Amino acid sequence: MVERQIMTETVVLGESGRIVLPAAIRKELGLKTGDRLTVTNDGGVIRILSRKMALESIQADIIKHRGSLNGLLDEFLAERRQEAAREFEESVRE
Repeated sequence: MVERQIMTETVVLGESGRIVLPAAIRKELGLKTGDRLTVTNDGGVIRILSRKMALESIQADIIKHRGSLNGLLDEFLAERRQEAAREFEESVRE
């Protein structure tokens, strides 16, 4: 079992709701100036994720529910084609 190390730092909420991520955390996560981050409210817990971390989290959720990412794009495209065909049929009837 991999033991996860939790790094805790205190920050101050500044003007316009700004915070500065501590250098140690930025370094640990490989974050650089200009990186885009996603901020979420997860049941009262503020989570800040890099785009890479957010994508990995979404992929993990999909795998948890579907078992795999395989075929996901094909399923999406098939559903979209069906929707487009329905929309076309409705527009022809009008």
